[in-house]
Amino acid sequence: MDKEFMTTEEKISKLHTLSIILFWGALWGIVEATIGYILHALPFSIPTGSILFPIGYYFMHKSYKETKDLKSILYTSAIAAFIKLINLFVPSAQIIRIFTPSACILFEGLSVTILYKLSEYDEGPMKFIHSLIMSLAWRVGYYLINLIIFIPLSLAKSSSIFNRDKFIEFFFIHGFINSVIVYFYSKFAAKNNGKLKIKYNPAFSTSLFILALVIQYLV
Repeated sequence: MDKEFMTTEEKISKLHTLSIILFWGALWGIVEATIGYILHALPFSIPTGSILFPIGYYFMHKSYKETKDLKSILYTSAIAAFIKLINLFVPSAQIIRIFTPSACILFEGLSVTILYKLSEYDEGPMKFIHSLIMSLAWRVGYYLINLIIFIPLSLAKSSSIFNRDKFIEFFFIHGFINSVIVYFYSKFAAKNNGKLKIKYNPAFSTSLFILALVIQYLV
């Protein structure tokens, strides 16, 4: 049989994998749109990255656990990042405020994928040093993308992220909080392995993705 043609079983398997990735990516997008909006709207300051990254990590971990494929982590983050980009179609939208969060989500997916690959992660409890590296790595990417954007536009001095105190807070304080949450979640997930069973469906996953786009556009 020609290898260029997939069997019915292979097609079903690929469709099932896509459904899983789309499901968790869409959920992540919905959380980013809703909880992220609420956190930013609060009258007091909340370290949104310290909260949203562990949530995003949960979605990426579930996608990987269900597919057994490292690429699913990056694909899941790509879907969540794409959902953010729907705001480019909102009138008077600020491109920087849309592009940087999307890039940030992609860096989160990249850092988790690389960490899993290099540490040969086997779904057990994560070492704290790994959760710390992972939590700091995506922040490096976030700063790099901001440097690339803000310096050519001469906005670096006016941006609070380049303030020394903000830098220490974002990297070390919030990064540490991230790593602690992720570390304890990995221990909890290892003890409760396989208790949540989801029947993935292409139609439902697609509907969830469309819903995520609508919610992101409206908020």
